[in-house]
Amino acid sequence: MELITKYSDYAIQSIEYFITTLESELEIRDIKGLTNDKIEIINVSKQHPLVTLMAAQLSDNRNADSLRSGIIPAISVTPGSLTDEGFTLGQGFRMEVVDSEYETILKSLLNMSDKEIQTELLITKTQIESILSVYRKKTSETVRAQIHEWRKNEEINVSAWSDTPDVDLLLGNLLESIFAEIQVGFVGDESKIQNFKYKPTKGLTNFNFGRVLFGTEFNLTFMNTYNNYTIYTDTVISGHDFNGDFEIPGSN
Repeated sequence: MELITKYSDYAIQSIEYFITTLESELEIRDIKGLTNDKIEIINVSKQHPLVTLMAAQLSDNRNADSLRSGIIPAISVTPGSLTDEGFTLGQGFRMEVVDSEYETILKSLLNMSDKEIQTELLITKTQIESILSVYRKKTSETVRAQIHEWRKNEEINVSAWSDTPDVDLLLGNLLESIFAEIQVGFVGDESKIQNFKYKPTKGLTNFNFGRVLFGTEFNLTFMNTYNNYTIYTDTVISGHDFNGDFEIPGSN
């Protein structure tokens, strides 16, 4: 047996999934119309809006006021910390043979950017080339993938902050409607994540930046599915490969 490489995947890359989903939803929601031309775009990022404001407050830039004025309204998506220990379900192993279909899937990844690949898999193009190179040699050895699957609870925090209570209310309602759709999936399709729940905290205020800021925060919990792939070559015949005739006792 020769180990080739290891990689992982997940049902969703949590932070990127929620950022991308929120950005695409807000893009088609006509934010400009909903706010009477006051707001054209709402930034969605991995950094909490209040952290961004604090960084601007500490900046030596003489135009810090101008810098701060472009930060709010904003939405952030940040990792949470589960108060209960995350547990795993459905742990188990399965085996697959790297065949022409597997090769086609890997080849399609080579046409993607590194960031696009990592939204689906924790694998590099160098690893993909290594697997394809060994597979294409067509030796007597079989290239196999041992797959370890497990599921665990995750937590994400989504924060929305704005200058006015009206915009705060709007953002809270928009976010809640988007999360409701994520919960059930689009046009009847099942959601990519299971056991998705969200809890809003509304009516938040902050006085630390020379003006009153209004905020709504959502705590999201859900179950994500992960897989570890171990790619190796093997010449040993296993039950997966065996094709034979079985004699049923008493059938003669």
